[in-house]
Amino acid sequence: MDQNTLVAGGQALVKAMDAASFPPRIAMWVHNMDTDTWKLWLVPPKGHLDKQDFYRRIAQIVPQHRAEFGGIDASDTEMVSDTHPAMKGLSGFLKMPGLGSVQFSGNRFNGFYLPDGIILRSDL
Repeated sequence: MDQNTLVAGGQALVKAMDAASFPPRIAMWVHNMDTDTWKLWLVPPKGHLDKQDFYRRIAQIVPQHRAEFGGIDASDTEMVSDTHPAMKGLSGFLKMPGLGSVQFSGNRFNGFYLPDGIILRSDL
């Protein structure tokens, strides 16, 4: 998928989550080189640990804003814990509480290798 589409669609989803009082603390696209696919990793609001509820909320938000997301669907998201090594490493490297677009390639965050990605928010 085109990276401009990923950024625009991902930022639209984060804005919709913010508006739904469910703001992600980290939002970043991560490329899986083996399958040539992108997943939007989302760290949920502090204290939210229920994966089933997380995906239910995403599934409710997406249909309401589908036209804004540029083809991004709920299945393109993945809930990631704030204890994940990459999330801990990223939060020490970059603080971006608003929305932005920071691309990286071939980086290790706290010892966890991520080949390619686009950070949209980092606010742990």
